[in-house]
Amino acid sequence: MTKSLSTLVGLAVLVAAVAPDEAAALSRERWTNPEPYGVFFNNYDPNFYTGFVPRVQDADRIKIHLGRGNQLRVRMILPDEAIDNFVVDQVKKHDLYQEVIDAGVIELTANTAWEDYDAKFEQAGLREIAAKKGTVSPEEWRELNVEALQKLQPERVYHIQKDFEQMTKAFYDSLAAAPEPKNLSQKLDLVNGYFENRIFAYELTKEQEAELSALQALAKAGNEADFGPKAAAFFQDVTGGLYPVEDGKIDYYEYTAVWAAGTYDKMTKVNGEEMPWITTPGVWTFIPRMHGKGITGMVDYISSAGYYGLIPMFPYEYGGGIAYNAIHNTGISNWIQGHPLLPKEWKTYTEGSRNGKPYNRVAVTSRGPVSHGCTRLGSGHLAELREMLPSTSDDMKGIVNYRNVSQCYDVFDRKGDGEEEVMGVQYYIAFRHTNERVAKHIWAQNNRQDFYEWLYGDDMNYGPIGEVTFDEVCTGKFVGKKAVEGATYQNVKLYEAPYEPETIQFYKIKGVSQLSREGMDFNRELRRVGYGYDIDRKKLRLPPTKTASAEAAEG
Repeated sequence: MTKSLSTLVGLAVLVAAVAPDEAAALSRERWTNPEPYGVFFNNYDPNFYTGFVPRVQDADRIKIHLGRGNQLRVRMILPDEAIDNFVVDQVKKHDLYQEVIDAGVIELTANTAWEDYDAKFEQAGLREIAAKKGTVSPEEWRELNVEALQKLQPERVYHIQKDFEQMTKAFYDSLAAAPEPKNLSQKLDLVNGYFENRIFAYELTKEQEAELSALQALAKAGNEADFGPKAAAFFQDVTGGLYPVEDGKIDYYEYTAVWAAGTYDKMTKVNGEEMPWITTPGVWTFIPRMHGKGITGMVDYISSAGYYGLIPMFPYEYGGGIAYNAIHNTGISNWIQGHPLLPKEWKTYTEGSRNGKPYNRVAVTSRGPVSHGCTRLGSGHLAELREMLPSTSDDMKGIVNYRNVSQCYDVFDRKGDGEEEVMGVQYYIAFRHTNERVAKHIWAQNNRQDFYEWLYGDDMNYGPIGEVTFDEVCTGKFVGKKAVEGATYQNVKLYEAPYEPETIQFYKIKGVSQLSREGMDFNRELRRVGYGYDIDRKKLRLPPTKTASAEAAEG
């Protein structure tokens, strides 16, 4: 919502000197690509997520990265509990939705995302899989969950397997060859190299610095026998024990999602090259929102301002007054009829419309300069992110949000196989909006080539999906919570994550104002199903125990 004061002061002179002539890039042309994006709806009603992402209840296992190209990447190191409870949690979530619908607590509005979700749920056979729990071995049960997760979330689930003994030998060699580090930055380079693309340490304790020095002394002395056990202990310390090591191997699953993101409403220029400006770079963590127009004191704060979509947002910086920088939804919506920029075909779009008529509005995120300082996601993607995070507000505190300097890409080895790629996503919409929160200019046409030429400029060698390359790029680095340029990569490919359809179902709570305390609590509670959390049925206006019809629905 607001650019940080420190960023304003530190960069005011720079921006005045290098801010490009943005009018030359902006256009009032109508988008010509008719492919629908975003969420089509009618009114700002409450909504719930209708998809199949896993939930992780441990904030330390969730890492968020924002980089050049305007995409947000969320990586979750899946614990055994998240995998072993995936199918059961999906059944509980589905059946809770079914119960509040059947009990007449809510009335579905606008769209038929619930019906689409219900059909996919049945097609996936999740209830039948859940019924096998306790009848098969723990190994078989885990495999059933993994298979279901991979089937329902293609191109997001990765099996990471590493030879830890080889990793430790490479760490030994790197310490033996490296000069003694003179500062924190050089120390972090050595530490993060132990498990590249998986350790993102940005500070070290005095004890960790001393241990690193001792390990380097052992390596330079050729004492590999003593080095191994001490290095293994050091690895567990700096990673917080997130990566399981057993019999000299690392073997676990990761979940990675990539979404288009909107950044501060300015272009900037670095080394003569124009690009969207990422403000508040560095390492930020989720904090409770203590000021605002909704119910405060929570990380999963919901604003009473309708244009925030009645979906929880995630603050990471206090900006004064009631303003925060946060990850939130599009922040705007567009009336479709008569809009001069939206594709003409959207005026007659009716897919999933509950009344069969064209929708009144569409919420699309701008993958480019658009915000007052926050990070904007599509409304459906924000709902999806909320579903992935811990159930309670308290357990979301401290989730790490890494934000690159504007010129540095998010270069990442998503498969854990050594192939590093620039992160991207198949989403080609960027615009600016008025103070009334209506799109008024486009940054580029919404076809892939024109959009990429604007977004990536001369850095990119254009080609089909999977064949876009970059001759040379920098990746981000973080030192003491400050973002700086990191390593340089040559001849690296662009990974274009598929655009994930934004699946949310709109509803009204019968007899309850959606902006009342009761309405807000209902909205928030309906999003909290997950292992280790007991749903507050009172907040959902349900009886203390399930009705006979609800139990029958569960089989």
